[in-house]
Amino acid sequence: MLSPTDAFDSAPPMALSRRRLLACLAALPLLAVTVPSAAVGRGLQRLHPRPSAPALRLTALDGETYDLSAQRGRVVVVNFWSVYCRACKAEMPALDALARQHPEVAVWGVAAGDSPETVATFAETVAVGFPLLPDPRMHAASAWSVPVLPVTDVIDPQGRIALRMIGEAHWDQPPLRDQVLALVAG
Repeated sequence: MLSPTDAFDSAPPMALSRRRLLACLAALPLLAVTVPSAAVGRGLQRLHPRPSAPALRLTALDGETYDLSAQRGRVVVVNFWSVYCRACKAEMPALDALARQHPEVAVWGVAAGDSPETVATFAETVAVGFPLLPDPRMHAASAWSVPVLPVTDVIDPQGRIALRMIGEAHWDQPPLRDQVLALVAG
């Protein structure tokens, strides 16, 4: 008796279309993250009580490892984005301005579903002063329950999620910038 895998591998030429179908089905989780859902509330959410931020440890394009647990005592802005997301790319300049104007705030860009090669190609076209962290298998995006892209979580100095923004935002302007800086001030 053939196992399901053996049957698939020994199938007639029509198996190519089955393989394509399976590849498309495998891509559905990525599409679920990048296509906005009407059920997902957009805009700024202030979390009360503030939940602990999930673990986050990713490697940047330059090989440096970024570990959220090492950032205790500091405000960290974690932006989940993708090179294929127009709104994500549109908010990059505002995130970059926040990072440059306020070095006391760490800004990290987690590229959900993007390979390191894809992120590197993107980084050649857009200069940002914060680390771009590929998350090709979307482990981080899944652990952080990212429903759509972009999503930005602001982590307080105690390692808790204080704010969540769903959708594109102007992080370098009031009121968002002021709310981030209020977390820095304590």
